[in-house]
Amino acid sequence: MNAYLTNNKNKTMRRLLTAIVISVTAMSGCGEKGYPSHLLVEKVATDELQALLVAPKATEPTSTVIVLGGSDGGYQSAAATAQELAEQGIAALAVAYFGIDGVPATLNEIPLEYFSNALKFIDQHPQLSRNQCGQIGVVGSSRGAELALLLGAHNSNFAPIAALSPSSHVWGGAGNTSAAWTFNGEPISYVPRHSNPNYDVTKFVGVDYFRSDLQHADADSARIPVTDIAGQVLLLAGTDDRLWPSAEMAQTLKQQFVEAQQPSKVQAFYFNDAGHVIAPGAPNDITEVTTPNGTTIVLGGNPSANQSAQDASLKAMVKIFKAPICRTRPEESNFDQAKLAQLRETVKQAGSSSMVLMENGEIAFEFGDIHEKHTIHSIRKAMLNSLYGIYSERGVIDLDITLAELEIDDIHGLSETEKSATVRHLLKSRSGVYHPSAATNEAMLAAMPERHSKKPDAHYVYNNWDFNTAGAIFEKLTGESIYDAFAREIAKPLGMLDYQGTFTTISEDTDISKLKVDGFYYYEPEKSKYPAYHMRMSAYDMALYGQLYANNGEWQGQQLVSADWIEQSTTSYSVTNSYMDFGYGMLWNVINPNEERATTSFYHTGVGIHMLGVYPASDLVFVHRVATESDYNFDQQNLYRIIGSIWSSRQ
Repeated sequence: MNAYLTNNKNKTMRRLLTAIVISVTAMSGCGEKGYPSHLLVEKVATDELQALLVAPKATEPTSTVIVLGGSDGGYQSAAATAQELAEQGIAALAVAYFGIDGVPATLNEIPLEYFSNALKFIDQHPQLSRNQCGQIGVVGSSRGAELALLLGAHNSNFAPIAALSPSSHVWGGAGNTSAAWTFNGEPISYVPRHSNPNYDVTKFVGVDYFRSDLQHADADSARIPVTDIAGQVLLLAGTDDRLWPSAEMAQTLKQQFVEAQQPSKVQAFYFNDAGHVIAPGAPNDITEVTTPNGTTIVLGGNPSANQSAQDASLKAMVKIFKAPICRTRPEESNFDQAKLAQLRETVKQAGSSSMVLMENGEIAFEFGDIHEKHTIHSIRKAMLNSLYGIYSERGVIDLDITLAELEIDDIHGLSETEKSATVRHLLKSRSGVYHPSAATNEAMLAAMPERHSKKPDAHYVYNNWDFNTAGAIFEKLTGESIYDAFAREIAKPLGMLDYQGTFTTISEDTDISKLKVDGFYYYEPEKSKYPAYHMRMSAYDMALYGQLYANNGEWQGQQLVSADWIEQSTTSYSVTNSYMDFGYGMLWNVINPNEERATTSFYHTGVGIHMLGVYPASDLVFVHRVATESDYNFDQQNLYRIIGSIWSSRQ
């Protein structure tokens, strides 16, 4: 319920209403009937914290979230959602913040700092833990959603945030004559009340009163600064919410992220015909509540729609809480935040589609939709690198086997000298085979030596015949597609969110801007038997891949790619730019150490404007994307300016 039900004239009605809501949503208390034996249930009643813990029984500490109810203030209604999360393997601490013994009696000037006591409790409890990002997720409903968003915006320890029936603004406390929340001892600005709700009607519908107050200019100062949240935000709202316009306010929240060029930080789900009460575990038939004086408070929705919303909300919450996207907290970043703001404008003006800076495995900077997939062009070669490392380590692929031994030929025929080239020569782009190939542009053709003019390993030239044939050889020796192998060996272990391994074959007439797959073979049969194996990936998934290489092939205790292979393949075997001390390894461009830099870095580009850069000594991964599957406007010089801005932003 909400503050509009708490004006002085109707305090009695509000108290009765709250009691009714609690009576139909509450679970039994700690250790009492109503909780199954496979769950750990503990009541917390100290000078610092009033809460109820509901958690799965486990031998190892369990990742924990905080659950906040609405205007009942206690932990009773939150306990229902806590139990639903616990059944999914997530420990949940339902925290009371007013209305019961040990906390304030009313929703007035509740300090946000109080919830740090919940953090302390979780950190000290032997069976609870923070998530993989070192944070604590928060889920709140109604006023609890408002609170959850505020907590995330004011304390980077709280993330991800799941907001059910959320508010985009801060509302007043009980009676609407004081602030509901304080921070650092100061009241947090709230929306002044201009409307005059009529509680004397038989059925009270509050949604239009909230809409009216949001239209006033003085509401702007009460916006919740959600883009300050150091983690993912999940918004869940019913389109038939009759208490307040939660779906509209969710859209307002989402727009804040769009305007900040951070749309990937937020997900919004709108549930048709669902009302205000969509918290998992709550009864699905709370569509209205009638007080003893006969007034009915309309909440909206219907049992079927509410239940569907609860089920979908639980599924979405479990997903973000079990696999949070880690983001660097500003106070811990090696980047100057003001300079990153300037960088954001540079990237925006350049025409970039998306960009990620990953620092110590966490996102330190993002721009655009980092989950949108684009063709990665030549960066496909760096992706193939990991598969060659894995399968050569297993003994499935011998890098020194020759093309003759593999019975590799092509439509124009290969000479015996050409067939003496090895797989290793192909990976280094030093095969000496200058046969026509698919997906070769004019610049590559211009750099290509005459056919039969060089012996294997005698000369480097960036050669798509080598790369395409290396892909075909991989598939021949392993008996599976590159896309399937990458999904199983790399994407799934890394927790990639967008790459699933789907693929197709295209022709020159295919409109690739309409493709939804993760890869496609592109044949030019008049040139070669071997197709280019293009891949489509998101900036986020590419950053995870780069981080794997920054970690020397280790991921969460598992060695996915051997450190020796990474060292081999990022060693320069050819000089590509003597002035810059750049070289080429095996399917990676290499930035060699020199007087200006003490360590090796490596990268790959696609059409000169997509880029995946890995800087192990700085524990930094850089991904830049452009929407090249359709018309675009991005000058290559802008990429150099962006790279310069990145390094000038380092503190």
